[in-house]
Amino acid sequence: MAEYVSSNVAPDATGDLLALVLPKAMSQRLEYIHFFAQVSHESGFKPQSENLNYSAAGLRATFSKARISDAQCQKFGRTATRAADKVAIANTIYGGTWGAKNLGNTQPGDGYCYRGRGLIQLTGRANYHALGANYEVNPDLLLTPAGSIAAAVDFWTSKGLNALAATDSVSKVTLRINGGDKGLAERKALTDKIKKIWPA
Repeated sequence: MAEYVSSNVAPDATGDLLALVLPKAMSQRLEYIHFFAQVSHESGFKPQSENLNYSAAGLRATFSKARISDAQCQKFGRTATRAADKVAIANTIYGGTWGAKNLGNTQPGDGYCYRGRGLIQLTGRANYHALGANYEVNPDLLLTPAGSIAAAVDFWTSKGLNALAATDSVSKVTLRINGGDKGLAERKALTDKIKKIWPA
């Protein structure tokens, strides 16, 4: 399933790992369907680190002025002659008062250290800590197949996503995952695709 819905980009043995882990976290058809659709959209079941390759305009369009100022967008964003300063971007958008309150990023450099990783782009020191001490100490465990699957399933259950999946509302599940509706059209399309190959 993972390989099929993610255009065969999932690492080898992803299916076997999912078969071991998922039955401990979910049991209903809609729970599986929404999990596969959301993770397919987020990462294609390929563990990855957040890109952060924003242009100045991209930063301004994506994040509020409370998170990053116009001057910082211009200073850190990618231009035709300069690469994006990914470390500074992450430490700015995931740091400060907002980062401490929402992500538990309380130390200098936490924004970049605990940037999005894995299958559902886990972000923030508090979320890494909640997953386990090993992940807080070594965040790149989320870039391994086993670590990324464990993190995605833990995130799914800790956020109560099985209950939302049971309502069959892609918008509600998406809101819980990313706080908005980013990528909603593709998430809906993936959900419909999986329903067709996994009929009731």
